Amino acid sequence: MPEEQEEQPKASEPEPIDPTIDDSVIAESLAASEAIHAVEDVRAQRRLDPADPGWLRIVIVVWCFWLLGAWGAAWLSDTSVPRVRWMMFAGSFGLMLAWPAFRLSQQVRSDEPGHGALQVLLDWLAMIGVYQAVIWSLHLLAGWPMIRGIWLDAAVMSWSLLTALIVAAARRWPNGGARLVGMALCIALVFAEPVLIWAVLMTGGQGWSMRVSPIHAFWELTQPPGRGTISPWDQRTLMIAIVAVMGWLALAFWWFGEWAVRRRRAKT
Repeated sequence: MPEEQEEQPKASEPEPIDPTIDDSVIAESLAASEAIHAVEDVRAQRRLDPADPGWLRIVIVVWCFWLLGAWGAAWLSDTSVPRVRWMMFAGSFGLMLAWPAFRLSQQVRSDEPGHGALQVLLDWLAMIGVYQAVIWSLHLLAGWPMIRGIWLDAAVMSWSLLTALIVAAARRWPNGGARLVGMALCIALVFAEPVLIWAVLMTGGQGWSMRVSPIHAFWELTQPPGRGTISPWDQRTLMIAIVAVMGWLALAFWWFGEWAVRRRRAKT
């Protein structure tokens, strides 16, 4: 009788692999990779964004170099204009013309209402803070009375704050036309009234003391000690300051309205 061969256990066959498992793993890895790339893109975009806080440091450094260059040019110049006055005009025009041209040449993020205006205000605060050292150094060099230095500082702050308002308002629109108009207004704030007075004088008319442009106020307030008067420049400085502050308050309410509308839309 043939010996019964022991039945050897059959090797267990591998269970079929669900193909959806591999697909899900691949999909998860792809999603994670895309998320990482998206985060890196956002970080890179914010590093290059003009509203990034790093731009404030750049503005301050460039502003310091501007003031140093103005100092050097003032002391090396050989003109009839006193060096102190030359320096005052060079610094003030940098604050009212060069800086607006820099900020208005940049794109603005439209996803954060008010962010561009806040950055402009921070720029102005930082630059006017640095400029205090220049103004009061000039005050010591020129020997102006204390009240003259106070009103000169107030004039620079008032007209430059009005310039900052124009820059912030122009940056509210993403198109380049609004920024071009804003730059034209900044230039007109400084030079439109002097050009108009010059045209009137050339035609035989009678000029007047400037009320909108800061040139006449800066010129009179930087007169040597014992010359020049504070009135009526104190009143006109106060008028410009009120206009600038009221404009910034209106811009803040405008930003708050945009923020409230976006929040309401997000809830709905």
